[in-house]
Amino acid sequence: MQGLSVVICTRNRVQDLTRCIHSITNQDIGRTTPIEVIIIDDGAIPVEILTKFETSLTASGYSFVYHHKTDRGLWLSRLKAVELSTMDKVLFLDDDVEIPVHYLSTLIQTYLDYPTCAGVGGIAIGMSNSFLGTIRCLLSFQQSLSSGKLSLSGQAGSMYNWHKARKIFKTEFQHGCNMSFRKEAIKNLRPVPWLKSYSVGEDILMSRIAEKSGPLYINPELKLLHHESPASRDNLEEVAYTRVLNHVHLLKDKKSGPIGYVALIWTTTYLILREQPKKNIAAIRGYKKGLKEILSGQTAR
Repeated sequence: MQGLSVVICTRNRVQDLTRCIHSITNQDIGRTTPIEVIIIDDGAIPVEILTKFETSLTASGYSFVYHHKTDRGLWLSRLKAVELSTMDKVLFLDDDVEIPVHYLSTLIQTYLDYPTCAGVGGIAIGMSNSFLGTIRCLLSFQQSLSSGKLSLSGQAGSMYNWHKARKIFKTEFQHGCNMSFRKEAIKNLRPVPWLKSYSVGEDILMSRIAEKSGPLYINPELKLLHHESPASRDNLEEVAYTRVLNHVHLLKDKKSGPIGYVALIWTTTYLILREQPKKNIAAIRGYKKGLKEILSGQTAR
């Protein structure tokens, strides 16, 4: 069906999710475009809360789908959402975001303006780098000179300069809290062994798969507020370790060659040094564990 599936993957963040749903019901898009809201839940949302969601969404003209999963993991939630979607476009929002009133109408119009595109993404307000921060990210290979490109080590730090954009631009990746695709471009997603739990880098992989069907764009008008709630996240050591290991897999998938691995070693070394003054022992342990695996050569095979 020509329309939009708004997907929210969540786990034990009822307060954040309620705020997100409220912002969706406040949209100025009207009822001319069919819209369904799909919640994929890895936690436990009380029945009375779900009833309130359904009531408010139905009153706004949206259909509501709720699915509770037992096999946890963000990538698996994305897959289930695509399976359940009945619309030709799928928007993924984090449960801790708020979208402005014009967001959905702007997104729909962007797809009309770019009929050959495979996906359209937006920007998180407040996600930005200072001049010195940009220099540090460039030198540590966390960022590319091009806003729409990943760095040599496969990092998505270029998105920290997206707030400077004044017009729509092409990109090879989107930000997971604020990304959308034509369903046709992502309909054949499959489980990936290394994308578990928090699934660091899953947005990069999904963008890469979708890009095979057409160009991806970032529309700077699609700004949202990302509260970045820490609730229900994995521990810092595991996140840091996964950040390194999953980027190894992304480099392998891209067939980047030795340069990518060398760049990732340098990036990881920088991240370890960055955490030293903060005495963030858990993150340091995770990065060191990931670095050790790269240097051992086991993950690069």
